Amino acid sequence: MMRLLSQFKSNQNIDEFLSSMDQDKIDLLMKYIYRGFEQPQEISCSTLLTWHEKVYTYGKAGSIMRVLTDRKRV
Repeated sequence: MMRLLSQFKSNQNIDEFLSSMDQDKIDLLMKYIYRGFEQPQEISCSTLLTWHEKVYTYGKAGSIMRVLTDRKRV
């Protein structure tokens, strides 16, 4: 999943990708982003921060809260 995130080169491509996702998929993507922060050797933190910013615009704070309180891990 981390390799897939690093393949997106522009913010416009990220926005197009995220606009087609429902809330559950946004939350799942946020889980993978936080997982990437735990293991930054696979992908750069700057890439993850870019994704986090974009996903946050679609999922808002509720997405972060759902991810942090969910017991299921990815």
